[in-house]
Amino acid sequence: MSPKKALVLASAFTAAALVAIAYVGIGAVSGAPWSEWPSNARSALGIAPAAAMTAGLAAWLVIGWREGADLDRKWTPLGMAFKTVALAFLMFPVFVLFCLVIAESIGQAFAAAPGTFREAWVWMPSIALYALIFGVMLGALPALATEFFLCRRYLRLTTTKWGG
Repeated sequence: MSPKKALVLASAFTAAALVAIAYVGIGAVSGAPWSEWPSNARSALGIAPAAAMTAGLAAWLVIGWREGADLDRKWTPLGMAFKTVALAFLMFPVFVLFCLVIAESIGQAFAAAPGTFREAWVWMPSIALYALIFGVMLGALPALATEFFLCRRYLRLTTTKWGG
């Protein structure tokens, strides 16, 4: 696997794993009984695909940014990781809304008495905002730390001794 594909896939899987870890951490801290966790898992873990898509796309865009940039400029792992995480957090609400629209469409397709999509659209922007707030509060530093190591590996694999 090429270093580019490895970084994109690792970023996506790391973001999905961080969402799952945050869900378990919030559930453990809140003191909710284990019997109530499955009912909340659908809504809480519904943003994991959005996080994975956002992180993968952000890593792919930053790699393209690096490849199109001046080759004499030295990229550091921390700078590349910061750009990736910042770009992912900027795109995250859009992808959360996209995943919510798909989930709501599937839910209404199989519902016995489906409501209107307008009723569901009323609360979707607030869910996207809350997902962004919790993502920044709980996921920014872990995402930056893991992305630092992923970017460090990518730069180590792609940098040659001639400055490429």
